[in-house]
Amino acid sequence: MDAMAEIRATFFEECADGLGELEAGLLAIENGEADSDTVNAVFRAVHSIKGGAGAFSLDDLVHFAHIFETTLDEMRSNRLDATPDVVRVMLRAADVLADLVAVARDGGTVDESRTGALIEELKELVSPGSGGGAAGGAPSAAAAKMAAVASDGMDDLDFTPVAIDLDDLMVPSGSGWRVTFKPRPDMYAKANEAGRLIREVLALGDGQVTCDTSEIPLLGELDPEGAYLVWTIDLQTEVGEDQIREIFEFAEMDCELTIEALVGEDGGDVDADMAALLAGLADDPTVKHVEPDSADDEMQAAAAPAAAAPAPAPRPAAPPKPAKAVAAAANDADAKAAGAGGPPATIRVDLERVDRLIDLVGELVIHQVMLSQRVTQAGIARASDVAMGLDELEQLTREIQDSVMAIRAQPVKSVFQKLPRLVREVADITGKQVKLVTEGEWTEVDKTVIERLSDPLTHMIRNAIDHGIETPDKRLKAGKSEEGTVHVAAMHRSGRIVIEISDDGAGINRPIVRDIAISKGLIPPDANLTDDETDNLIFLPGFSTKVEVSELSGRGVGMDVVKRSIQALGGRVSIASKPGEGSVFTMSLPLTLAVLDGMIVSAGEHTLVVPLTAIIETLQPKGSEVRGFGNDQRLIEVRDNFMPLVDVARQLGYRSKPTPATSSVAILVETENGTRSALLVDAIQGQRQVVIKSLEANYGRVPGIAAATILGDGRVALILDVDAVTATSRFEQNYFGNNLQAAE
Repeated sequence: MDAMAEIRATFFEECADGLGELEAGLLAIENGEADSDTVNAVFRAVHSIKGGAGAFSLDDLVHFAHIFETTLDEMRSNRLDATPDVVRVMLRAADVLADLVAVARDGGTVDESRTGALIEELKELVSPGSGGGAAGGAPSAAAAKMAAVASDGMDDLDFTPVAIDLDDLMVPSGSGWRVTFKPRPDMYAKANEAGRLIREVLALGDGQVTCDTSEIPLLGELDPEGAYLVWTIDLQTEVGEDQIREIFEFAEMDCELTIEALVGEDGGDVDADMAALLAGLADDPTVKHVEPDSADDEMQAAAAPAAAAPAPAPRPAAPPKPAKAVAAAANDADAKAAGAGGPPATIRVDLERVDRLIDLVGELVIHQVMLSQRVTQAGIARASDVAMGLDELEQLTREIQDSVMAIRAQPVKSVFQKLPRLVREVADITGKQVKLVTEGEWTEVDKTVIERLSDPLTHMIRNAIDHGIETPDKRLKAGKSEEGTVHVAAMHRSGRIVIEISDDGAGINRPIVRDIAISKGLIPPDANLTDDETDNLIFLPGFSTKVEVSELSGRGVGMDVVKRSIQALGGRVSIASKPGEGSVFTMSLPLTLAVLDGMIVSAGEHTLVVPLTAIIETLQPKGSEVRGFGNDQRLIEVRDNFMPLVDVARQLGYRSKPTPATSSVAILVETENGTRSALLVDAIQGQRQVVIKSLEANYGRVPGIAAATILGDGRVALILDVDAVTATSRFEQNYFGNNLQAAE
């Protein structure tokens, strides 16, 4: 990949971040958080996208972003109120902006009628009732700005000669900078505006602006696309030169920029500098002078002897930086002033490099365990220097592994940010009013899990709106508000990440679900199902409650895809529904697909790993605690509570006869749905952290097995899928069919 292609790829990565910030900010404004910081953040996101797009000559993207940005500028200038209708238009504009970015990146086309309609709506927000112009045919000042995609920058400032008191231009003693820049035509062609850059500079402190118009030619010689103005800003501020130069980061290659200190290097007074400045203003025909009063006479008299003193030599301008198509053109003053208090510095690293590092750390863990096992087999005492050194090595290895895994941990916010647009689109298609509420978006999980969460979440959100939320008239008849709510929450629970998708809709109509399943041949007519089992029928392939195939559903390939996707991640999905009140879908996933803490056990002649997060306790069964049930099932009594006893070796087909309970070990586990069972194994070998290896990718899917790992002696051990083993047990199905009384 050449340098330009790398810059372009980085630009689109920054666009993705900017679009996320844009939508998050607009949603915050929609929720009543229209403070200046939020509005400025939204504005900067669009401005950054526009500036980068201009560097790559993405004209359609630049044009739309400029109009969008101008509308946002009206909002941040308090000339446009953030009403719900205004924010809804801006949210749709954010969707179109995302589409334009996608087309610029991947090719294709966008719906021009949709884009054009939104442009007119944005213009209407700036100039209401005039179709983008002011009443009487004369365009308003804001509408004129809207039309000037590559203007000369003078639309942002008024340069009519005015009476200026020279006292107002006196810069207080202290540090300051003189910023002089002359735009070239390319700067305007890339949609950068001089007036906006000047405002960003003035936001850093107190300053005065002058414009040199001496280079403007006669009308007959004037090039409409030329650049003839030179701007000088005398800024009184405590910020450094680098922070000022950052504002011109996009435009620096397309203008002549000089930044020089207003004070000497020794920090002396500024009398000489101000005398030179006042002398220059005295010769400026565009400035009308005001006669000073007596006090001013004394001040100017004191400054007169220094008037002849030479002004300090300007600081040499820093060499121009390479074009950075991925950086923001202008940052908010508050963000600049934050300095070291802002967000920590970050770097972008290819995911392949991180994956390679994780693989190497995994190998390190395996060899560390292998070395510890060899030392133990050699009979070396635990108090020896070698054994103690190995203990320290184990701790360091664990810390390295945790640190590397933290690199891959990312908040689920990146997935949640895509949901508002999905909700708006599905609500528009179905004609429903839906509000999305998210919670726990900063919950961190492994990047590989995040990447595979998008599709299941998309299916479940569409299902919640299409099947769960009622139409406004039906909700009103049911005593609900017209607007339905979809709530998405992420949280950590027992070493796993749990994502709940709930709605306040009609819930699952179990009689209809059962009838459809019977009509499609998915269950026999005489099937005796519990409410939970009936609810889970919607996960069967080919099941759909829609009679007609629509744009959203009806093909029966939705929720079964969700279940398979979640199971492929080593997770589980469950349903809780109340007719008329809504449904809750719960997805439970591992925090990482790379490592886990497990208990090494023996079952038959095989070695298995039981995830430590599922284990509650271990115990040695007594004969009086084990009860027979049915033909070949058993219960175990633990503190006056009965629970199923699952023979792991028999369940996985390692032996055909039951394992004697009294000579085995029972491991009490809790499944994701909160039910408890006891796994019967031959023996416990120990506890350790293992590196997960995908069994499905390297061999195939095995019922009851989640993955595999390599032990310290080089053997392959299978990682038990606790939920699958207990769910497929015939006893558990009978047991949770309310047969506990019969068992007792």
